[in-house]
Amino acid sequence: MALTTSPKKRSDLLCELAPDVERLYNRHLEAPRLWYPHEQINWGDGENFADSPWEPSQYPLNEGVRSAIYVNLLTEDNLPYYTHTLLSHAPTGHAILDWNHQWTMEENRHAMVMRDWVHISRCIDPTLLEDGRRVQMKKGEVPQPADMAELIAYVSFQERATQIAHRNTGAKLPKDDKIGRNVLALIAGDETKHFLFYRDLTLAAFAIDPSTMMIAVAKQVRDFAMPGTGIPSFTRHAVRIAREGIYGLQQYLRDVLEPVLGLWDLDHLVGLSAEAEKARQDLSEFVAKLGEGVERMTQKAARVTPALST
Repeated sequence: MALTTSPKKRSDLLCELAPDVERLYNRHLEAPRLWYPHEQINWGDGENFADSPWEPSQYPLNEGVRSAIYVNLLTEDNLPYYTHTLLSHAPTGHAILDWNHQWTMEENRHAMVMRDWVHISRCIDPTLLEDGRRVQMKKGEVPQPADMAELIAYVSFQERATQIAHRNTGAKLPKDDKIGRNVLALIAGDETKHFLFYRDLTLAAFAIDPSTMMIAVAKQVRDFAMPGTGIPSFTRHAVRIAREGIYGLQQYLRDVLEPVLGLWDLDHLVGLSAEAEKARQDLSEFVAKLGEGVERMTQKAARVTPALST
């Protein structure tokens, strides 16, 4: 890691990151994921909703899994606002523009294929889904990182968390729904590649300006929220999703924070400013407290489960 004693200007960091953006973008293009949404669906299984209104019994599923599908799909629907946020930090002529356009093109097919599968399989209420989409997209509520340092830190965590959420949701589907499992696996695969881009771009940024990045990462870890907070009844759905073991504090800590922060090797950074050193200490304490909270939740769940089974 490069030594530094004072954070660089935000524009300087973005300028110095340009070669890394180009390198990681080219790496991304070397292993394309060329799948087509229309090829993933068995269209002959579809029924007219006017003739056969939706009923939960048409696709038996735990409510926590239904909530996960609902939240995951509406999160993907909000793509225009994510793209706008990303582009607002991308100056003309910078390589990050090309990456953002590629990212948007790939992300756009996620909502397409999920909605096709949802409607054909009838796994969730299509009217509830459309009502939720209208509310959420009218609000346009998405995270708004203050600068490029915070943005790449946030998106590193967010892409990893989204990958975990799709992967775990797919694992909860009935084993005979091979189409649904495949759809969510394809999306999770895309999210993995997007995560790798931002994870390694953040790593490159740490090498350029560890103080700025430490402050940004500490803030984003502390304030992190999944990008679906504008969804109607988001908190209620989030509680159901966590109870189902799909995504919650435990997954945030064990599957997102610990592996990502470990790869960035924050404990061994040198040359931090006083503010950044304090941010590192605050981050360490926050993660430790989060771990204690997760452990208490795990122990409580272990005590409740035997009682329920007797």
